[in-house]
Amino acid sequence: MVIVSTLLEEDRRKSCEEIALEANMPTASVFRIVTKTLQKRKVAAKWVPHRLSEEQKAARKRVAELLRRYEAEGEQFLNRNVTTDETWIRGSEPQLKPQSSQWKHVTSPRPKKCLRQQ
Repeated sequence: MVIVSTLLEEDRRKSCEEIALEANMPTASVFRIVTKTLQKRKVAAKWVPHRLSEEQKAARKRVAELLRRYEAEGEQFLNRNVTTDETWIRGSEPQLKPQSSQWKHVTSPRPKKCLRQQ
């Protein structure tokens, strides 16, 4: 149990399979120790959009203004707009939900992750 607890404290994102390989134990035993004895559960980070740059905030305001004008003017507003195609190239791959999952105690708060800056 001490080995499992130590390995889990080193990296809370490790899976039971990874811990079992390092501790040379069956995966089922590791899972039982983590969930029953240590009272941990695996949760994904909650997405919180609070890291917006000033430029992103200004863009949101512009979009809100366009929506307000559309509500007021209707289809005539759309007929006056010209759109273009934009290509977005991502600089890095975002984390998948299983990649952001980590073990936490039942009483610990849920981890949070912010939207990555472009």
